[in-house]
Amino acid sequence: MLYRTEGIVLKSIEYGDADKIVTIYTKNHGKIQAIAKGVRKTKSKFGSSLEILTYAIFLIYKGKNIDIISQTEILESFFAASKEIAKFAFGSNCVEVVNKITEEGEVNLGLFFLLKEVLHYLKETKDPKLLTLSFKWQTLVILGYKPSFDRCCMCNSKIEDQKEMFFSINEGGVICNKCSSKDKRNYIQVSLYFIKLGRKLLITPLSIISKATIPDVRMRELEKLTDLFLAYYSDKSFKTDGFLKSL
Repeated sequence: MLYRTEGIVLKSIEYGDADKIVTIYTKNHGKIQAIAKGVRKTKSKFGSSLEILTYAIFLIYKGKNIDIISQTEILESFFAASKEIAKFAFGSNCVEVVNKITEEGEVNLGLFFLLKEVLHYLKETKDPKLLTLSFKWQTLVILGYKPSFDRCCMCNSKIEDQKEMFFSINEGGVICNKCSSKDKRNYIQVSLYFIKLGRKLLITPLSIISKATIPDVRMRELEKLTDLFLAYYSDKSFKTDGFLKSL
C-alpha cells in the first residue's frame, strides 16, 4: 500500500552502505519510522529532504517490517539555517522533545501544527530560547499536563498575586501561602514575574512570542522551571539540553 503524508523529520541515521532510517512526525499517521534506500549516494533523488528539521510531503510504501520512502517534496527546510548554530540547536531540541515524548502511530494534530509553527518562527525570532521554552510549555498542555498558574494545586483557592510565590512540580502548579506554610521544603519559591509569564506563555501564539524578549534573570528562572516540569511529566532526559546551556 502507498500512502502520502506531510511530515517533519525528527531524526535521521545512517543504515548500511547507502541508506538512512528516518523518524518523521507526520500529520496523518503520527510518528513513523521509514527507510530511504540509496539516499547517501551522490545522485540521490532525495537531496536534503530527509535531513533533520525538514518539513516535506512524503510518498511512502507500507512495508512488512519497515515502511519505505519512495518520493519527497520539501515544503520548508529549517536545515538550511544550520549555519546559525544557536537557532539550529534550539530547533534540534524541539524535535528531540517531540521524538521522545510521543509514541509511534499516535496522531496529534495540535502537536504537529505546534512543531511546524515553532520551527518556522525560530528562523526569525529575536529570542530562540524564549520561543523554545514556550513551545515546551504549550506541548505539555496539548499532552494533558497543563500547569495551574491561577489556582492552588492543593486547595483549589484562587491565587492572589504577591511577592512570595511557591510552585510545586509534582502537584502541577502554584501553591497558595496557606498550603505552602505547612511545609515549604516541598515547593520552589518563584517570582511573581514567573507566574504572570507562565499564564501568558500557555495561551499566546508562538508568532507573537517570537517577537518578545525577557530579562536574563527571568530567563534563567523560566528555563529552570521548564526543565524540571518537562523532565517530571515526560520522565525523559534530552541530550540537546546540555548543548543549549553552553550557548
